Amino acid sequence: MKKLFEAFEKPNLTDWKAQLIKELKSENTDDPTAFENEVEELSFTDIYTPNAQIITFSKPNSNDWKIGAEIQVVDIKLANQWALKQLNLGANTLNFDVTQLQDLQLSVLLAGIETTYIYTYFTTKNKEQTDQIRSWFSKKSPLFLHINTASNLVNAFSIDAIGGNAKQQLAFTFAKGKALLSKNPTEPIHFVFGVGSNFLLEIAKFRAFHILWDKIQKACETNTKTYVTAKTGFINKSLQDPYTNLLRQTTEGLSAVIGVVDQLIIQPYDLLTTTGSTTFTERMAINISLILKEEAEINQWIDPLEGSLVLENYTSLLADEAWKLFQKIEEKGGIESSESEIFLQEEITRTRAKRIQQLSEKSKKMLGVNHYLNTETSSVDWKNERHTFLGMNPLILEQEFKKTLSDKI
Repeated sequence: MKKLFEAFEKPNLTDWKAQLIKELKSENTDDPTAFENEVEELSFTDIYTPNAQIITFSKPNSNDWKIGAEIQVVDIKLANQWALKQLNLGANTLNFDVTQLQDLQLSVLLAGIETTYIYTYFTTKNKEQTDQIRSWFSKKSPLFLHINTASNLVNAFSIDAIGGNAKQQLAFTFAKGKALLSKNPTEPIHFVFGVGSNFLLEIAKFRAFHILWDKIQKACETNTKTYVTAKTGFINKSLQDPYTNLLRQTTEGLSAVIGVVDQLIIQPYDLLTTTGSTTFTERMAINISLILKEEAEINQWIDPLEGSLVLENYTSLLADEAWKLFQKIEEKGGIESSESEIFLQEEITRTRAKRIQQLSEKSKKMLGVNHYLNTETSSVDWKNERHTFLGMNPLILEQEFKKTLSDKI
């Protein structure tokens, strides 16, 4: 007696593609399963076979990420109130940016905050601030303290914020990280990434980082401690359709924690508006992480999509392309050379322009911006003044689309 599947002819990939062209009336007669992401500058396939390479990397013992809140300290008392509010909402990690302060009064800034029970990051502007924080905490017993300085911070979020793609973020990260390792191979490094809306590709981005950073550390003969933070941005957020933003933030956060990060910061989607964030958006920003942990229980799994053919393919492809771009930066003198800076500006400017073009031409549909617009218009608007990076303002596509419409009138 024949086994069940012996009665069927074994599928042939070539014949299957030919049938696909016929059934779907595909214009791509060479390979109907191939497509290109113009913004990410990557070519993909929709066919995944069991011969895909399974990629492994060094993984933590736990995926219990920290729920972070970011505090830009301008007024110390207001910053203290904001920090306490975030802790009450459910955050367990505070990220203080004190670069705008002239007088760092830590006893006022941290009043009522039990640093023995929370994780604390500080971003400083000079050695004086760094020494002051270290001295103040030397008399305490903080649960966790890391001070971000020019010698140990890799802020790839800035690349994401101005419109860069995944491989540009990774290439910048590796070039900057390698430069820091060459100066001090033992100092812990804090990597901060932006999170985009392409769910599978974002998971692949974090996996590719872990794989290639292991490779760089091995080449540099070091194994320095690294901390990875994922932070949501504002490129794809819409003030005209606010509730869609919650869905975007959820998938962005989910892709980051599946990709394995130490901290997740979900920023209130209206943080960069003229009126600032509201109580509702602040609460939802923290709640998303809580739901992913306490209800979805994603923290119980480490790299749960390992072995997924599509994800392994994306990871391998993105890692290869990011490494090539990283090598180009190195060939131009490394991340600190003026030639590399010009090169990165040109690369990101092209990607940024493609994002705006796709939205303007509506080849890329974005709910609430150029597709299914909310008839109840919002009176809130985006700020025009924002911190620049590589000479570019942070990109907010909704704002750019409005400019395009006004230019046509």
